[in-house]
Amino acid sequence: MAGIEREPAELRIPRTALDAFAAALSVQTVAMRTWPDGIEWMYPLGTWEEAHLEVALMPGGEEVWLRMSTDRSNIAVWTIQQWWDFAGRLPGARPPQD
Repeated sequence: MAGIEREPAELRIPRTALDAFAAALSVQTVAMRTWPDGIEWMYPLGTWEEAHLEVALMPGGEEVWLRMSTDRSNIAVWTIQQWWDFAGRLPGARPPQD
């Protein structure tokens, strides 16, 4: 996003949180919540009250941000290609449309 500078951060995503997000994404049960800064974060439906992974697709489609609900100050940044590689390995995944 324009104007937002991010310091490189180490973000530890527990395997269970990544697996839960992948499972929710593969069966299309992802909920969304918009933060006051206008960024819309996706998370596995029904997990808001427990530790969960949150993912935001950045405007322009070049970056995907990931963060844990337990530490929203640290964000991992993936390229869109890294995101497609991840999403492409999910059960029932379809290749991205060009």
